Amino acid sequence: MASPQSPVSTAPVRGLLYLHGFNSANCSPKARLMQRAAEQFGLPCVMPDIPPEPIAGQAAVDTAYHELCVQLALDPADPVCDDAIMVIGSSMGGFLATWLVAREAARLDGPAGPQQSVLRQGPRSVLINPAVRPTRLVSAWLGSTHANPYTGVTFTVTEDFGPGLTALEAGPVTPQRTLVLLATADETLDVNDAARLYQECRLVITPGGDHGFAQLAEYLPAIMAHGGYRLAPDVAASLHVAPI
Repeated sequence: MASPQSPVSTAPVRGLLYLHGFNSANCSPKARLMQRAAEQFGLPCVMPDIPPEPIAGQAAVDTAYHELCVQLALDPADPVCDDAIMVIGSSMGGFLATWLVAREAARLDGPAGPQQSVLRQGPRSVLINPAVRPTRLVSAWLGSTHANPYTGVTFTVTEDFGPGLTALEAGPVTPQRTLVLLATADETLDVNDAARLYQECRLVITPGGDHGFAQLAEYLPAIMAHGGYRLAPDVAASLHVAPI
């Protein structure tokens, strides 16, 4: 884990990567809200559709990250990426965001090749009611079939979900660069799990609320400030997207 004394960059990020939750899509209200916030500052916002299967989901996130790097004319091996990109993840997207940041922080290569020693911290991140050890849910959902409310695509939870999710488990490697938003009345996940795992991060615990974090527009100023931008509260409120 990085030292708590490691500095937090104040340089504005140049692009956002938004990762939606389990069985959601890039057209969900939260995804569209983040896209609207990014548009206020002319920032590219890559929002992949993430398949529910862990291996396919990991691949989709990896492809999206590289797509954003291309848009920003950056090499993923360049430490500049750490301050150029902010990853925002909701629920399972928060779980995947934690994995992605940890992977990037662990890079040993650099623009000049694998022999170059480079200090990495990984991108800044914002996690909204992030899932913690979702492998535990597999046994309860094993064999169940789900339909995506946005795309209509159906899938069945199989035993392969377990090992796939376990392989992606990670903790916050740069707590001071991680903003975590939690709602105490989350009806899907135990808020205490996330509060413990991310206790050293910039943690905001909101009384009440729900798993969908319907009050997200109210927190857009804090989210964009984490990325180095000032978004007025009245502007943020005007960006609100009603649930479908």
